[in-house]
Amino acid sequence: MQLREFTAAADTTRDTVRFYIEEDLLTPNKSAGKYVFTRQEITAYDEIMQLKQLGFSIELIKKIKQQHDIHCSTSEQWQQNLALVEKEIQRAEHELKRIAQRKEKLIRVSNQLKNLLMAQ
Repeated sequence: MQLREFTAAADTTRDTVRFYIEEDLLTPNKSAGKYVFTRQEITAYDEIMQLKQLGFSIELIKKIKQQHDIHCSTSEQWQQNLALVEKEIQRAEHELKRIAQRKEKLIRVSNQLKNLLMAQ
């Protein structure tokens, strides 16, 4: 299938697909100067989207893909992916703490403003 068909099947845009091609996350063949996509690229795109929804950066997605390409379905790949996932969990926990602290500060400011308004 060509780019237009791929974007419709994957429910995405040309620019998005070209970005992932430039990042070497999608690797369609070329024929007569045009990209030719297969079901494999749709699967790869879906996997990229799942990882993006989990909050993985492009760099981490590249690492996961690289491990998959080198050590497909081996315990080594799974161990390395587990390490990446656990690191992301720690990053998310840190972010949650930061957000909770920000929320507390905003609540204090909100309460101060409410007190000022009530004192009038």
